[in-house]
Amino acid sequence: MTRSCHRGRDTGPEVLPERDDAMTPGVTGITESERLATLHALRILDTPSEPVFDELVRAAALVARRPMSLLSLVDASRTWFKANVGLEGANAAPREYAFCQHVVHSGRVFEVADTLDDPRFTANPLVMGQPHIRAYTGVPIDLADGTVLGALCVMDSAPGSLSAEQVGVLKHLGHAAGLAIAQRAELVRQREAAESESAHARHLERELRASEAFLHRTGNVAGVGGWELDLASSTVRWSEQTCRIHEVAAGYQPSLDEAVGYYAPEARPLLAEAIAAAMEKNLPWDMELPMVTARGRPIWVRAVGALEREDDIPVKLSGALQDITDRRRAMQALETSERRFRKLFQYSLGLICTHDLEGIVLAVNPAAAASIGYGMGDILGRSLGDFMRPERRVYLDLYLERIREHRIDAGMFELVAQDGSIRYWRYQNVLDTDAEDPYVLGHAQDVTAQKSYEKTLLDWSTRDALTHAMNRRYLAGFEADQGDDMRWACIAVDIDHFKQVNDTHGHQRGDELLLAVADILRGACVPGDVVVRMGGDEFIVILRDPQRVDEALAHVARAQAVTGVSLSMGVALREAGASVDEVIAEADRALYAGRTHSRREARH
Repeated sequence: MTRSCHRGRDTGPEVLPERDDAMTPGVTGITESERLATLHALRILDTPSEPVFDELVRAAALVARRPMSLLSLVDASRTWFKANVGLEGANAAPREYAFCQHVVHSGRVFEVADTLDDPRFTANPLVMGQPHIRAYTGVPIDLADGTVLGALCVMDSAPGSLSAEQVGVLKHLGHAAGLAIAQRAELVRQREAAESESAHARHLERELRASEAFLHRTGNVAGVGGWELDLASSTVRWSEQTCRIHEVAAGYQPSLDEAVGYYAPEARPLLAEAIAAAMEKNLPWDMELPMVTARGRPIWVRAVGALEREDDIPVKLSGALQDITDRRRAMQALETSERRFRKLFQYSLGLICTHDLEGIVLAVNPAAAASIGYGMGDILGRSLGDFMRPERRVYLDLYLERIREHRIDAGMFELVAQDGSIRYWRYQNVLDTDAEDPYVLGHAQDVTAQKSYEKTLLDWSTRDALTHAMNRRYLAGFEADQGDDMRWACIAVDIDHFKQVNDTHGHQRGDELLLAVADILRGACVPGDVVVRMGGDEFIVILRDPQRVDEALAHVARAQAVTGVSLSMGVALREAGASVDEVIAEADRALYAGRTHSRREARH
């Protein structure tokens, strides 16, 4: 049975070998047995730490900005750590759980951005337990003939992936590790074979120094410098890059007090505590501290350090230094921008909220929450439709469709406040697709008072001040709303002998009569019907249901009998295509025809 492996930055599908003689992909003719034989022949397994390899893993950790780094050599049943940063006390792990075996098998870069998203590692003890590996990137450590000995890897307890530039530097460091291992093995063999061959040994030393120079150049590319403090003599040694960071000449060797003095006063106690912890508890440090260069320029540096021992005796402190000023400035600018936005969001008098493309509210400012009478916690995570009347929720779907298509939309939202009142928001919203999950940023104004004022003005302009019936101006809007096929009935009403009432009893009595008639006509109406005072003693009643004409006339007749009011009425039914004026005119003709007929009968 085989298992599919991770597809790395430049790897293809991989299959882990199950037989000892399986060949390593990409390295023709090299079996696992041959690879293990080569590894053992190098005589590096289970040897003490050595500065060149320690510096390699420190540089890898700094380049990747990850807290853990290993120079791992993959044996038959274990992975053994020649150098280690961030996993103090650990020197090996079972091969079955090791990530580095994937690098050995493929011979290429192997990266896992999030182990919890990869079913091959979700049950791995190194993921579920200490050191809780969430992100891993490993590059091969190989020899000139293509034999892959292990991996130079960086890890983190948080998910993430490296940039192409960081991976490129790691590859250089992995290549340097392979050269150093090969040269170390050759040096060991030659020293054991013939101490007298000093010339050859010096050649090998030069080769080793060349490898260290390669590592030095790689550190310069990554902007990482090294430093050492000899505890016996208090002598400080800086690499060329460290001198460059301090803005002093290459090869400059400061005193201990001078080296510490470059750090800002507030940083020195933190550095002293870190050094004390390293001396007393063997704890390494990794801090970001302010510094002032020799030219007086303030910068920020990442300072990494650890204690080194020989025969369990502390002999020196060593570590690395990196100028992170630009990164700190970028982070501070971003934090400042976020603070300003949060203040604007929090204290703005405008109504601000964000929601996803399903209408779920993601954020809301206090002004928006107060507008509809809810607490902010009562709104977050709910759909905008929850704050709309059921019959209006279809407009939310139309709004979301417009936002998806046009990325911007403006209009009016009608929302139901917590107390049941209706609030009107005039909005202009935009879709933000820069984030991983697109969201809509909404800005609105509460125009409820304005809408109410507009409604009052409209009501005043279309309603009779005395009888509170509608007036002639109402008919213009009614005309615009009716369709060609809409059917309705019109009853025209006049008060008989109204002029005589005014002349005999005065206008006050006339007004009382008008009010009584308006009440009688309203009593004949159901919701949707309208009473309109056309002027003087003339009224019309618009019945939305033409079949209610007889019912309405009967009601008016009964009311006349009770109140003693005498009315003349005419009825017209609206046919398709007829205008409002045409229907009213027909009702008036019917009224006058009926009145003439009644008067003739009265004379006879």
